[in-house]
Amino acid sequence: MVGPVSRPGPIFVDDARFLRGQTNRRVKYTLPGPMTMVDTLYDSHYGSREKLAWAFAEILNEEAIEIAAAGIDVIQFDEPAFNVYFDEVRDWGVAALERAARDLACTTAVHICYGYGIKANIEWKKTLGSQWRQYEQTFPLLARSAIDQVSLECANSRVPIEMIGLLAGKDVLVGAIDVAADQIESAEQVAATIRSALAYVPANKLLPCTNCGMVPLSREVARGKLRALGAGAALVRSELGQ
Repeated sequence: MVGPVSRPGPIFVDDARFLRGQTNRRVKYTLPGPMTMVDTLYDSHYGSREKLAWAFAEILNEEAIEIAAAGIDVIQFDEPAFNVYFDEVRDWGVAALERAARDLACTTAVHICYGYGIKANIEWKKTLGSQWRQYEQTFPLLARSAIDQVSLECANSRVPIEMIGLLAGKDVLVGAIDVAADQIESAEQVAATIRSALAYVPANKLLPCTNCGMVPLSREVARGKLRALGAGAALVRSELGQ
């Protein structure tokens, strides 16, 4: 980054419009969050992670508003950096995220895990100990935020499941599919993860999902995991009489 950031025109709006045209069901579109964008760029212009994040937040907001106008039902901002820079998350990270989501008529979500099965993330997670308690610092902040939904990893993670109780009032997207392994879960394994989360999140606030994106996986494995996710969710819905 050697000069001010700008948005000469839409970036993903045409893609979002295409997606909307492929189904009558609800659809989600994801964008990187401002803090995570800052964390992956070199900056010699702003000289401040916070200033650069706010500049990105304004640009993201312009893009998100146009994506929502294309008929997208949920816009999710991916903020894995929220699990690393705790002081910055508290001081300006959540506020910058809210700026990116300002005035959106659609549902808003934030995804905060490092779920990808790539070597750098796998090695980093080995340093976190037997329990990943970093969520304990971010959940209360997000619970007080204007964001509607919080997406996190629960399948084969070391996040104590009771921590999701700190997100009271939010929709919680419970990751029930491990994206760091090729083994396809059974419907019962997915259902077991969902059941454990239901002890802390009301059923009407819980949405089963994958831990993270499935880019590292083959198409065949990804589709198998999505089928398992649907089957496991159906099991729990039947148990709940839904």
